[in-house]
Amino acid sequence: MAEIAVNLVIDKLIPLLRDEVDLQRGVSNQLESVKDQLQMIRAYLKDADAKAETGKTNHLVKMWVMRMRRVSYRIEDVIDEYLLQVHNKFQDNGGVACFICEICDLLRSVMLSHKIASQIDEIRESIALLSREKETFGFNPSALEPRSDTATVHYLRQGARFIEDDQLVGIDHIKQVLSSWLSEQGSRTVISVVGEGGHGKTTVVNKVFNQKKREASFNCYAWITVSRLLKGEDLLKDLLKRLYEEAGDKESVKEISEMYGNALVIKLREYLQGKSYFIVFDDVWEESFWGDVEHALPRDRGMIIITTRDRRVAEFCGAHGPIHNYDMQPLNRKDAWNLFCLKAFREDCPKDLKGLSEEFVKKCNGVPLAIVAIASLLSTKNKNVLEWKRVYDSLRSKLSSDPHLSCVHQVLSESYQDLSYHLKSCLLYFGLFPEDYSISGVRLINLWIAEGFVENKGNDGQILEEVAEEYLNELIARSLVKVVELFPYGRVRRCRVHDLMHDFILRKCEELNFCQVKKSKRLVLHEWTRRLSIDECVDDDPVKKSVANYGLIRSCFLFGINEDATTSVLESLFSRFKLLAILDCEGAPLDYLPKAVGDLFHLKYLSLRNTGISTIPKFIGKLQNLETLDLKYTRVLELPCEINRLVKLRHLLAYESFGVGVKLKAGIRHLSSLQKLRMVDARDNGDVIMKELKNLKQIRDLGIFNINRKDGILLCNAIECMTYLRSLAIKAAEEEVIELESLSVCPERLQRLYLEGRLERLPHWLPELKSLWKLRLSGSHLTEDPLPLIKDLSALVELQLYESYEGKELCFEEGWFQNLKVLRVLLSTLVTLKIEEGAMPYLQSFYLNEPPRTVDVPTHVQQVIKYGYIWW
Repeated sequence: MAEIAVNLVIDKLIPLLRDEVDLQRGVSNQLESVKDQLQMIRAYLKDADAKAETGKTNHLVKMWVMRMRRVSYRIEDVIDEYLLQVHNKFQDNGGVACFICEICDLLRSVMLSHKIASQIDEIRESIALLSREKETFGFNPSALEPRSDTATVHYLRQGARFIEDDQLVGIDHIKQVLSSWLSEQGSRTVISVVGEGGHGKTTVVNKVFNQKKREASFNCYAWITVSRLLKGEDLLKDLLKRLYEEAGDKESVKEISEMYGNALVIKLREYLQGKSYFIVFDDVWEESFWGDVEHALPRDRGMIIITTRDRRVAEFCGAHGPIHNYDMQPLNRKDAWNLFCLKAFREDCPKDLKGLSEEFVKKCNGVPLAIVAIASLLSTKNKNVLEWKRVYDSLRSKLSSDPHLSCVHQVLSESYQDLSYHLKSCLLYFGLFPEDYSISGVRLINLWIAEGFVENKGNDGQILEEVAEEYLNELIARSLVKVVELFPYGRVRRCRVHDLMHDFILRKCEELNFCQVKKSKRLVLHEWTRRLSIDECVDDDPVKKSVANYGLIRSCFLFGINEDATTSVLESLFSRFKLLAILDCEGAPLDYLPKAVGDLFHLKYLSLRNTGISTIPKFIGKLQNLETLDLKYTRVLELPCEINRLVKLRHLLAYESFGVGVKLKAGIRHLSSLQKLRMVDARDNGDVIMKELKNLKQIRDLGIFNINRKDGILLCNAIECMTYLRSLAIKAAEEEVIELESLSVCPERLQRLYLEGRLERLPHWLPELKSLWKLRLSGSHLTEDPLPLIKDLSALVELQLYESYEGKELCFEEGWFQNLKVLRVLLSTLVTLKIEEGAMPYLQSFYLNEPPRTVDVPTHVQQVIKYGYIWW
């Protein structure tokens, strides 16, 4: 949307004006003027975008929004092209003293300054014209008007409350759970029902609400639809009105409009005092809701249910008293199928349509609203494979236009519109990945940062990666992104969006020119394409013929590229990306890095993960803006000294597994921005590497491979300088001992520690790591039982012991490891395993290579033990 484009351009202009390049005075002043004009117009864009989204606008307004977006893109192009030309100017004839060359350099500088000044003048005129036109179209700041189609929302909510019982599937369990919670006696209790839009929260809560009313379980009842608009005094008035209406008190209803502020709170408390009440707040969006109602609801005998899409709302309410949380889950396969058949056929599914029907059900991901909507659409079609296949292929285009599917589109659009522009960009980014694609959380975070989506808050000490992780967690909390896999310590390992959300995102990306996904051999780019995802083999012919807009591409992803796409074809493709910032070649059939990559001055993110590349050329040093270099699962074992020129590099991943590292040349002290460095092979120049590590004070994640005992002191000295260290992996060289006793300052923020190699004893500082989540001890061959020394690590959730202890007995005593969830044990000398009652009360997974001769464990541990091969 235009708001996204404008904000991202403003974010790019500010650092440019501050310190990115020594701009000519006239150019700098003009860019400052452009920035000021964009900031003034930003508020109007929110309103225009929202109107365009809901259809409450005319064609002229939509055209205005599109033109504003394109002006923003043009500004970004001018900035990036200028920076590229400045870079090239200083790269050419570097250091020449020749008088003629100096004159030529001066002439080039003047011409370059004149060119950008002329381009910015044109842009300023375009913005001025658009600014005047907005008055003609009558835009208002976004805060003055609601951003959702309230009529459609009301219709959906009403419909959800009046579904007949014979039309419902798979809700018996949640009805039982809610009813049991509502039967509890005691003080005021809150029940939150959380789930994405369309999961049936309103429907199931309404069934329970009506049941309790019929049973007369409470003295008074009220159902309030909150949504985005009802808040503050209006919310309290609506609540009081509902209570009076339920009691048949029409006279008191008339008085409500004259009440304000504390009078409403007092009146509500007086009315509810001494009564048992049951109140439902449906469709709550904001945490501030609880502040509006908390003091008006007596604490003695009340039951409150809130339905929300946002887990943060439930958590906020839970911080102020007793609460039960119920996370709505998708329908299981059987219930989803039954609901689909009920709506699509009213009977059994015809045999010839079963395969397609299963595909439709799969696409709905167990979301009841989606199942009902799609099945209702299909019920109007002829029951033949050809017509149903046509519907399946056109679902994305029908999502916002077909009346049967408009409810699904509205629910998804409502959640999307509630996001900040940063989060909108982050959500749209899932459109670059194939349907059903499971994305690494770390990969996603690094990509968002490279794109400029992540706002640097500055004053609270957070780094961009931490802010980006908050973005991801917020999208998950809002039920927009699904967690596929979590690390035992709670962080997101992999995530995805469900199929219909993916369809919605792709349609939105098409509307906004956010990205383009290529799924055919012919590649024709749209005029304003900024991000490109290639999901099929690139054919040489269309690459050569379709070159006009390649220079505008900022991000390129390669998916599903097979061996037919030769490296020369990819090199031809890369050579056209002069402004590229992100190049993700994960899994592509590359066996060398194309030379064209060395000319990508703006490149911030380069992933060659899981490719056949074995060497990194010296031209890697030309990528002065590179922040992430991912060489994981490649054949690269050594990096050239030119890597040390990349002073903006934040993440350097270069290892195949925990057992193989990459050799670095002297000079890594210059990489002062590094936050992640894994794994460094210290076999040949360990002493030099250890000394230089002291300069990497921003390191959060460090991995060292092939370390010698004599380098232990130098390594400890370096670790003491790394005050932000979160993860540390050390592997000793063969027959060497890991020496860490000289570490005098405990890395108190350490969360993950991996020690592979012989230890004479556990480091004395290990029991002090109160933030440690995960500990792996591999090949330590300790003669002293390590458990008594680490038993009180209160944050530890995962412990791995791989040939780390040579004793015959392992005993976990009562009270030990109170928060441990995952335990992995491979000890060849182990004969007896004892776990006392009260030890590891929250253990969820216990992996043993093979059962010891004697096993004495409590019942809760027996249920989670798994025997078999343990990867080490």
